[in-house]
Amino acid sequence: MKNLIFCLSIVTLLLSLYSCNEDESITPNDVPESALLAADDNSPNAGEDRTCSMEQHMTALMSDPAYRKAHQEKLTRIENYAAVRSANCTNPAVLPMAIHFQGISNPDEACLRALAISQIAVLNADFQGTNSDISNWDNNASSSFPGISNGDACIEFCLPTQGHPSGFNLSDGEPAVTINQTSGDNASQWNGYINIFVRANLGALGYSPLGGNGNGDGVSIDANAFGTGAGCGSIAPGAPYNLGRTLTHELGHYLLLDHIWGGNGGCNDDDQVNDTPVSNQPYYGCPSIGASSCSSTDMHMNYMDYTNDACMYMFSAGQATRVEGYVNTSLQNVIAKGNTICGGPTNPTPTCSDGIQNGNETGVDCGGPDCAPCQAAPTCSDGIQNGNETGVDCGGPDCEPCQAAPTCTDGIQNGNETGVDCGGPDCAPCAQPLICDAPENVSATNITNNSALITWEPVNGAIRYQIRYKEAGQNPWKSRLTTNTERVLNNLQSGTKYRYRVRTFCEDDRSKWSDTKSFITESNTGTECSDNELNFDLTLDYYGGETSWEIYDESGSVVYSGDNYPNYQEGLNIQENWCLEDGCYTFAIYDDYGDGICCDYGEGSYSIADGNGNVLFESDGYFSYVEYVDFCLGYDSFNSVQNRKGKKARNTVKKAKPNQTRE
Repeated sequence: MKNLIFCLSIVTLLLSLYSCNEDESITPNDVPESALLAADDNSPNAGEDRTCSMEQHMTALMSDPAYRKAHQEKLTRIENYAAVRSANCTNPAVLPMAIHFQGISNPDEACLRALAISQIAVLNADFQGTNSDISNWDNNASSSFPGISNGDACIEFCLPTQGHPSGFNLSDGEPAVTINQTSGDNASQWNGYINIFVRANLGALGYSPLGGNGNGDGVSIDANAFGTGAGCGSIAPGAPYNLGRTLTHELGHYLLLDHIWGGNGGCNDDDQVNDTPVSNQPYYGCPSIGASSCSSTDMHMNYMDYTNDACMYMFSAGQATRVEGYVNTSLQNVIAKGNTICGGPTNPTPTCSDGIQNGNETGVDCGGPDCAPCQAAPTCSDGIQNGNETGVDCGGPDCEPCQAAPTCTDGIQNGNETGVDCGGPDCAPCAQPLICDAPENVSATNITNNSALITWEPVNGAIRYQIRYKEAGQNPWKSRLTTNTERVLNNLQSGTKYRYRVRTFCEDDRSKWSDTKSFITESNTGTECSDNELNFDLTLDYYGGETSWEIYDESGSVVYSGDNYPNYQEGLNIQENWCLEDGCYTFAIYDDYGDGICCDYGEGSYSIADGNGNVLFESDGYFSYVEYVDFCLGYDSFNSVQNRKGKKARNTVKKAKPNQTRE
């Protein structure tokens, strides 16, 4: 090995002040790449990118030792639960729910209550297996899963109209719906209920604890994913998440159902339910039946996957049994509350004025499964849109529309218009939409045993591009951002097939992904390093997923990098071998949360040694967002190692505590 001399300096800076190579530069007005990707991947109504933040929420909750112990006790109880199910569910466990709308301007209370009632109806149909689209399973998908039945959990969700806690201005006869009277994801006054917190800009479609307690906790849902239909003002479910299935998914978590692919993905992970086939990753959109991984057909139509609302329509029988077991072993307090306020001795038989829509009523102030409608036959002025009317103040399935034929200025979006002030199915669009195109001619070149250059054509209006890549058949994707039309992928495995794709970020939009393509790295010839051989040793703290690093040369090109390490494996050791030509380099290690890799959450550290094992530099991991090591190799004029550490700014931001989500 060539003569090796290190010239080192340490500079610790806040992330807003550093810059690296051109396509990764961050200005004071930018956010870290990890933060941008997190917001990108969790944004509501993002097409293929349905996600929930259950894992992040559980990370925060499990940092509390008392919560962690109680959670383990729940798992032990469900493991010991002996399920006894009859052929027919005649006595379901009734679970009271409370819907809390938060941050609503000029709320339409009647509309919000009706929206809550319709969402509860979706939940009952989905969990009881009576949803209309279960026919997709019966008539089509079930043949791909021999011996597996869909589930019908013996539970029933109710929206109580009595026994409300004081202080919320709710009287008997009014449903358990609050508007702008709670905040956050816990309301201790509503102990004994399953609480649903609905608010805008949640950062994800929803999140929930994996196994709720009924102690004021509950499920959080974004305002763009709650309920069905047109919604109510700012609470407006948007396609493809407008059939109420986001709450079905999150409520599954609350009742101890994991994602269909398990916690971390991969064929060695599982969701603890025997009749859901092992899957190595989530599915998005509307996949074709028969898609497979892990040597079995994947159940992507399951509510616990990430497909669109219209393409998820079943729980398995095993999931239904697990839900029943969890309710009966860990939510007795919720059952007891339901017995009191949802049909128990103090709750009279439903009537046409009980405030609940139980059957064929035409208004939410009517009730009773055997009641005749409380209102007269629909008319063109009943305030309900029953048939072919074009305005909500019209009604009646046989009425003529109350408005004239749509026009381009009627204020209703009836056809191909791009703005809500345009209308008419035969109108030309009133405005030209801004299109953010996907990159074209995406290709991989300059492929070596550990790197590849991804290139594509520039897109008009692009402000940056995102590249995703991963080993074929593995999960999850790794991501890179750049403002250029090319990006080198480094630190790849030799002789390995990789899949990759690119998309565009425009000012106010983003494109679909380009077609997914593949390349194979060259096989490693096993030739010894003829330049400077270095050994990198990294020990992770508890939150390894926040740690990343890279080496870049004097031109700013990244030559080695590492990221996507696992969380919750404190002390995990990572070792890398580098082969570097003579020259000067910068090693940079980052922590997304700004507290380095020690000391409150594990004793992380790292070191750099030569090929003979002589340690040239080592760090205790005590820094904030970033730490730099500048070094030069192969220069005989340097005859000593110089360690120069700049002042280390310890960040004062605290880690997430229980009931907070660690971003």
